[in-house]
Amino acid sequence: MDKSKAIEMLKQCLEEIPQLEELHYDNQKFELWRNKVSDILEAAFGRSSSEWDKFVRAAGASIYSGTEIEYQQEYNRRLYDYETALKSTIQKYEILGVKRERSYIEVPPESILREVPPKAFIAHGGDSPALSKLKNFLEALGVEPIVVEEQPSEGRSVAENVDWYSRQADCAVILATKGDVDGKTGGFIPRGNVLMEIGKLQELLKDRIVYLVQAGTKLPTNISEKVRVRFSPQSMDGSFIKIAKELKKIGILKAVKPPKE
Repeated sequence: MDKSKAIEMLKQCLEEIPQLEELHYDNQKFELWRNKVSDILEAAFGRSSSEWDKFVRAAGASIYSGTEIEYQQEYNRRLYDYETALKSTIQKYEILGVKRERSYIEVPPESILREVPPKAFIAHGGDSPALSKLKNFLEALGVEPIVVEEQPSEGRSVAENVDWYSRQADCAVILATKGDVDGKTGGFIPRGNVLMEIGKLQELLKDRIVYLVQAGTKLPTNISEKVRVRFSPQSMDGSFIKIAKELKKIGILKAVKPPKE
């Protein structure tokens, strides 16, 4: 997308903020607006750009908790942070001017630049045979699996480590195994850390997430998984083939050749 056109579109998005301020915190229009701005920034500047990164980082990984009033206050804070990031990008290019922008090196699409293997962040509930099989499968496809516990922390907390490495990923695979028992239904749900990481990954990677869900495990109703693949720990070949096809569809893979178990 031409950057001058993108700046005009971002200005229009900025003008929509007063309307968003009048909305209830869980109104879908806010999510649609945020995704629209993110898509414009990605199309014009790329996911590796400071403009895109500044916007998606703006409100952090806040999690709503508390009273109705506190929920609304948190919503307004996030909206203010997004507005600040958006204004910063617009002002930067208004000062530089679109013509001057051409003196910068244009970054080719990721598919052209990629000399290192794509990375897949794996959210999981602990060591298991399924996790080992998934890692081996991704490596066989030429995808580097990111398991946070296996990465250097460099002084970061667990939460900071999750945030750091999720931002290095090109996609994510949610390995939803039987972790905890739902107190309401008595059924199995993934562990709490997996549910927390899903929220972060949905914000960063959006449509580049595949949910690998163990048979008999249910995800909470507030999690919207667009790509769900069921699996049985005893035989995962069929599930892996489906995952490979999904990774190919979103541009992570150029070939599909799942390994034998």
